[in-house]
Amino acid sequence: MEPEYSKGEEGTFLILPILHKTNTLKTLLFTLLATIILPQLTFAQPGIAWEPEIIVSDGAVYGKIRPRAALVGDEPIVVCAGFGAENIFISRWNGTGFDTNPVLPTGTSSYAATWTGPDIAAKGDTVIAVFKLNPSESGNVYVIRSVDGGQNFSDTIRVGNYTGGNPWMPSLEIDDNGNPTVAIMIHDGQWANPRQALFHSNDAGLSFGPAEEISSNVPGEACDCCPSEVVIDGSREVLLMRNNDNNIREVFGILSTDGGTSFPFTENVDQLNWNISQCPATGMDGYFLNDELFTTFSSRADGTYRVYVSRSDISSGLSMTERLSVPAPTNGGQNYPTMSGANDTIVMAWEERIGTNKEIYYSLSVGSNPLNQLSTLKSQANATALGNQTNPDILYKNGYVHLFYQDDANGNVVYRRGRVTDVANITESNIQNVVISPNPSSNNRARITGIRSITSVVSLDGKELRFQTSESKNQIELEILQKVNGVHFIHCKNDNGDDIVLRWMVL
Repeated sequence: MEPEYSKGEEGTFLILPILHKTNTLKTLLFTLLATIILPQLTFAQPGIAWEPEIIVSDGAVYGKIRPRAALVGDEPIVVCAGFGAENIFISRWNGTGFDTNPVLPTGTSSYAATWTGPDIAAKGDTVIAVFKLNPSESGNVYVIRSVDGGQNFSDTIRVGNYTGGNPWMPSLEIDDNGNPTVAIMIHDGQWANPRQALFHSNDAGLSFGPAEEISSNVPGEACDCCPSEVVIDGSREVLLMRNNDNNIREVFGILSTDGGTSFPFTENVDQLNWNISQCPATGMDGYFLNDELFTTFSSRADGTYRVYVSRSDISSGLSMTERLSVPAPTNGGQNYPTMSGANDTIVMAWEERIGTNKEIYYSLSVGSNPLNQLSTLKSQANATALGNQTNPDILYKNGYVHLFYQDDANGNVVYRRGRVTDVANITESNIQNVVISPNPSSNNRARITGIRSITSVVSLDGKELRFQTSESKNQIELEILQKVNGVHFIHCKNDNGDDIVLRWMVL
């Protein structure tokens, strides 16, 4: 059930403090900003300084399907699926790499696809993974648990005792007390009346209560191949799910403010009115920040798969207040978004198709106006750009981002860690009579007037990019030798010989 992508469509980008929608207007207004006398404009644009990619395990042996990750302290642990028997594998960071082991009983296998599979969560040294055993028509949902940080796991523990029909596509989160909540799509008999239910544990996953059907206020039924997500923050717990109301498929949030005892608030946090007859097989993710819930999801409501972020007020219920999309690719679609955060920092990652190439992109917000930050800037996260990267999962804690994704080129799961940092607290000054065009650019070239020379070009994640220049008609023509989409900072000298920095976006 791999979604197909259509092509085209221009995105919305932020150039300095003004939001524009056409390249002509973007260039004109950037020129106006650059020629106004601004003695000094200082900005501290957050970025991610990435470390080298690490192969988690040999995909030919241990699989690569849809990695999902958690953190034990500050160290990552990841579950993924392969094919055949004993097909779930958990990889634990050992200080320099990952130790990988199968965790299913001999002769059993779990259902897995590119859009659903096992999930994992951790709190302290307690690690719990959830999965659905095959066959898909009759297999039940189980967890395994570890109390030593993922070094050893228990035998399988059945989640609830639902016998009314097929349990399907589990997801998992753990609260501050170490108690897991599992979301499962349940049915009547063989695939009839799909709906979401929660199963709570009060003993750290040793047992689970009965099914709690909380989606009765969501129109229609559950979208039958769209995974759900549980997000927990203190006493606040939300189930995010996609419905199917006569082929209108949108994302809903069902919110509890009393630790999962009751779920009185239901809201459409999508509101795109996506009409599609076939199941899109795509999920969502979310993060609580103060009195707001941020939700990310993919939709093809406007004809192209795009990643969106919505903001909902939860101060007195659940009310969606705003929705924006992340910057669009010039030729392709976006899917499978994931989100994480801590305090005032939020990170997102998703699959982005540029033509037929699949890459992993990310966006980041720190501080105020997170929705605007997340929907304004993006950068490529994968270093090996072979066009075969998909199914990311991203985590953030204590200043570091942990990114996992599936690499279909080499058949492995890839891990990359990055440090969130301000990009040198850059000062943009003395830019009167300086013009850069086009900005944004659809390729890797720009023309700059009002400068003597360019000393360096730095990407949003702090890397220096190779470039070459030439002079023509009182301007310098710049070409970066490897195209990296996103925001770049051009360090140069103006006509007076002063050091200046220009902000340039490459689409």
